[in-house]
Amino acid sequence: MRHLAAIALATGLALTGCGASQPGEASGDSSQTISSAAPADLSDGLITCTMPGFDGKSGLTTTERFVLIGGSVKRYSQFNNQAFDLCEAGQDKCALGIENGVVRMDWTSQGGTRSRYDVDLGTLDIAAYRTDPGGTERSVGFAPGSKCVREPLPDGLEVL
Repeated sequence: MRHLAAIALATGLALTGCGASQPGEASGDSSQTISSAAPADLSDGLITCTMPGFDGKSGLTTTERFVLIGGSVKRYSQFNNQAFDLCEAGQDKCALGIENGVVRMDWTSQGGTRSRYDVDLGTLDIAAYRTDPGGTERSVGFAPGSKCVREPLPDGLEVL
């Protein structure tokens, strides 16, 4: 239990150091605190979340990939076989971390559109949210029953 608390504290400190919010806060606002619905698996692995019919658009599939390694989370590029930090040091309105057994990715594009994804590491469910400039956050739908898949880390993975 102390190990998990240390991981959570280290993740929060790392996010704070790169300009991100404290756990429980999304970049730029005060979104709700989240927690896993089941015991979270924080072991090393690749998490792939495929969301067909994203935002009600037939034929549009959005895929988000994350690498869990050493108790922290990074984005994953399948094309380059690289795990990398989502946020640059000091980058505003950008966060990626693990909070209460949930991976939370939260970033705002240069055009002002905010995207947020929450992946429950216990159930592998994913939830997507979008905030258009000047608007309020809304849930983004996709095909019912869509879940993330956990796999071993890819061979030859480069961690940046």
